[in-house]
Amino acid sequence: MLLPKWCTIVTRTVTILHCFEGGLGDVPLGGRRRPLPSVLDADVMQRAAVRHGVLSIDELVHEFGRTRASISRARRAGIILDMVPGVVRLTSSADTFLGRCHALQLRFGDVGFLNGWTAGRLMGLRAMPREPMFVTVRHGVRRAPPSWTALHFTQWFDDDVERWRHPDGLVTASPMRTLWSLAAAFNQHRFERAAEDAWHLGLATPTEAATYLDRHRCRGKDGVLRLETWLDRAAALERPAQSNLERHFLQALEGGSLPAPERQYPLELANGEIIHLDIAWPSIRFAVEPGAAWWHGGDLGAQRDQARDRACGEVGWHVVRFDEAARRNIDGAAAEVARIYHRRRTDLRNGAGS
Repeated sequence: MLLPKWCTIVTRTVTILHCFEGGLGDVPLGGRRRPLPSVLDADVMQRAAVRHGVLSIDELVHEFGRTRASISRARRAGIILDMVPGVVRLTSSADTFLGRCHALQLRFGDVGFLNGWTAGRLMGLRAMPREPMFVTVRHGVRRAPPSWTALHFTQWFDDDVERWRHPDGLVTASPMRTLWSLAAAFNQHRFERAAEDAWHLGLATPTEAATYLDRHRCRGKDGVLRLETWLDRAAALERPAQSNLERHFLQALEGGSLPAPERQYPLELANGEIIHLDIAWPSIRFAVEPGAAWWHGGDLGAQRDQARDRACGEVGWHVVRFDEAARRNIDGAAAEVARIYHRRRTDLRNGAGS
């Protein structure tokens, strides 16, 4: 007897669900019956979900009781695929940056950790490369990495101090160890941008960096000079540069016709609140605020900035803002600032706006 089409669909759905819950089961497919390996059940799927589809062979065997034969059948059936030796990914899950992080942790987590720009990217630092992924392991470890990984060996390995656990379970180098790795890998400009980002995000301060440097300084460790150079520049500041654009502005203003500005200048508003102006010339009550939505919180941040600028006007300050569009002609923007500065100084000398 021929069944209605909807009955056939229900029958196939029930059969597939039975296969995922246990046993080998038979799944009708294209008129044929094909065994589905009993690797994926609710517990396995739940574990895979929090790791972006990534699982280790060892946990499938020793924790979930799967046989290596059933895992091989699942691989041949296209249910899972190999990512790194001993680690697989569900084919239904996309190959993502976070999935690769979990795969590397399963591969090297007992002898190393994610470090460098990979750790920096997980911490929220900007402009960190996706590949090759940076892993630091103990000296002498012999485990083949995938082609998209850069393996770095070290004898400097302190589990209690150097590792930092993220809410999703990933373990990276600590923020200070990450900055040290970036100092060794990046040029001065790229490193200082990363260091300022870490400071802005509350991950590491210059004081903490100086203490860390004193504790670990020795010959043979790369990055010492870059750390020292940044610390010299940051020593006079109470707060980090608020954006990469701010640093570009400061560089463009150097050597021009303007006196050196004060960075992160504290200004008391009429209501008693203390704010910090990015680039300021207190003698003429003039400030420049370079920034973008990443730093100031999008549209709501822009509204707060406008309200703050009005509050600065109430106490006699003139504030000029630039967004990321200024980056296309940073020298032209710096020249515009110089013209405003000289006009503001002239007006104040003549009594206008005083």
